[in-house]
Amino acid sequence: MCVALAPGTGSPPRIATAEHWFDFVCPYCYVAQDRSRILREHGVHVVGHALQIHPEIGPGGIPAAPRTGPGYVFLAREAEAAGLPLRWTDRIGCSRPALAAHEWLAATSPEAAGRFAAAVFAANFADGLDIESRELLLSLAAEAGGDADGLRTAWDSPAMTGALAASKSLAARYGVHFTPTWVSGRHGIAGLRPRKLFRDWAEALTS
Repeated sequence: MCVALAPGTGSPPRIATAEHWFDFVCPYCYVAQDRSRILREHGVHVVGHALQIHPEIGPGGIPAAPRTGPGYVFLAREAEAAGLPLRWTDRIGCSRPALAAHEWLAATSPEAAGRFAAAVFAANFADGLDIESRELLLSLAAEAGGDADGLRTAWDSPAMTGALAASKSLAARYGVHFTPTWVSGRHGIAGLRPRKLFRDWAEALTS
């Protein structure tokens, strides 16, 4: 469903743009790539932003609980419908390095950052790779056409940590506290909602 967000976040944009917050360890965000695709196909410009929803998960990650129950059945069904392989691993990694890398890349090349995000999601949920690995992230950045050498130099610098903090602050200004969430103007969509809702919203934004 569409939800009202915090007041004072601006009026509806003249150009259809949706700000989208995600976390690389959120399986709903992984499948939500399909919803962002729907928005783009209907002429909405989607701008991705990193938001760490589990800051309590530190380096090395934590053991994953059993993936059973209605929520996981739902995710499996939605991932299959979206053509996204979904393979669970026995750990949930720390997403902070990958999220910070995304925000750093986005400052210089949003297109490369978008490709990087898709690659990190695939590495985590389709291939079961360690997305905390610096070398993996640098490799994915290079394959995405980003400035991997600059990213390597900037690693652990205030520029990287500051970029992620800025994305978190922007989320707070828009009233966004969890992922996935999309915002355009004063309203948005929170959660992995049905495709039709995104089609209807895109048509409303672009009409």
